[in-house]
Amino acid sequence: MNKNAEKMLPKEKLLEMYQKMVRIRNFEQAAHRLYTSGKLPGFMHLSVGQEATSVGACNALRDDDYITTTHRGHGDVLAKGVSFEAAMAELFGKSTGICKAKGGSMHIADVSKNIFGANGIVAAGIPIALGAAFSAHYRKNDRVTISFFGDGASASGPLHESMNMAMIWKLPIIFVRTNNLYAESTPQADFQGIPDIVQWAAGYGMPSYSVDGNNVLEVYETTVKAVAHARAGNGPSFLNCRTYRWYGHNIGDPGTDRPKDEIEAWKAKDPIKQYQEYLIDNKLASLSEIEAIDNQERELTEKSIERAEKAAAPALDSVFEGLYVDTVLGKKAIQGDR
Repeated sequence: MNKNAEKMLPKEKLLEMYQKMVRIRNFEQAAHRLYTSGKLPGFMHLSVGQEATSVGACNALRDDDYITTTHRGHGDVLAKGVSFEAAMAELFGKSTGICKAKGGSMHIADVSKNIFGANGIVAAGIPIALGAAFSAHYRKNDRVTISFFGDGASASGPLHESMNMAMIWKLPIIFVRTNNLYAESTPQADFQGIPDIVQWAAGYGMPSYSVDGNNVLEVYETTVKAVAHARAGNGPSFLNCRTYRWYGHNIGDPGTDRPKDEIEAWKAKDPIKQYQEYLIDNKLASLSEIEAIDNQERELTEKSIERAEKAAAPALDSVFEGLYVDTVLGKKAIQGDR
């Protein structure tokens, strides 16, 4: 763990980061259980094991900052402050869901919290984040955007075009690569042209960091640097967060294509367990405080699932609601008027 980050944060913030990591883990494991028991419709991709990257990065942001994420985005949106119950209701396809059942797992979003969504298309969230960063630059405010993306997007055109454009205009964006070693089931070494992707980002002229993505304080401290750099008008930064997803690529993938010893080795580096031990060993939190958070989050999980499951399904005539900002033009578009 990182002593500098520890000194930067009050105890309440240190415990809040633990709480958010536990919340994400509970949400993801509950979603896995509910889906495999036939209670959730649709499809999903889980990020169990990657909680420290989501929480460390998002905790360095203000509420009015922006994020975009990937098809594996539950953890990122929860870290940014989305309601557990509203996110779970979205997975259930209920009217109380964040997107009123129109987003589901792969397109979960909350514009009220400046979360411009998960995205089912690999790398598609990156240029959207670039647009958000350009809006802050154009309006001359000091908002910052984080774009989370995975290994599959690393060699994509949208990422490299966006990094180039971000440097040209010195846009306040942070490219956060959640480096879990695989693009679907393809190992990193088989699709990445160089061993260290940080060299690519540094080649565009931006500050570029490689961090332990399972160390929430290291991710936080590095993101704080990148945020300060962006707010000062100095442009983008790049973070490569080394972590690992415990499950397969998607809910239907058992993940057995990966070596067993590799999976077990990474599970032994569980970011939540590491952080819990760090807090207790360094007398930053007591065991009773940790247990109280665990119990609180367990209760939140149970109650949120119960309420989400009982919530009403969306009305059929609501299918066209919320699709257009301009409701008059939107109505015309839906009706086919010219």
